[in-house]
Amino acid sequence: MALIPDLGIAAAIALVAFFLLLGLLVIFVENLDLKIVLGLLFILLGLSIGLVVVGETGLSLIAIGIVGAVVLDQMLEHFTGT
Repeated sequence: MALIPDLGIAAAIALVAFFLLLGLLVIFVENLDLKIVLGLLFILLGLSIGLVVVGETGLSLIAIGIVGAVVLDQMLEHFTGT
């Protein structure tokens, strides 16, 4: 049985996690090292693939939301030059 069986609720939680983490990264963390970002990217993508394989699609969506926030923060830093 899946931990979060409803994908709509999982998507809403992933959206909240995305915006919360992005806000914290933009406001409080000025610069992330690219090695840390790549490490988090590959670890969380591997985690989300593993969760999908075992049937935890909802938790996988939340992990993808977290990956998106970290990557978007890095893109904002890159494009604004800060």
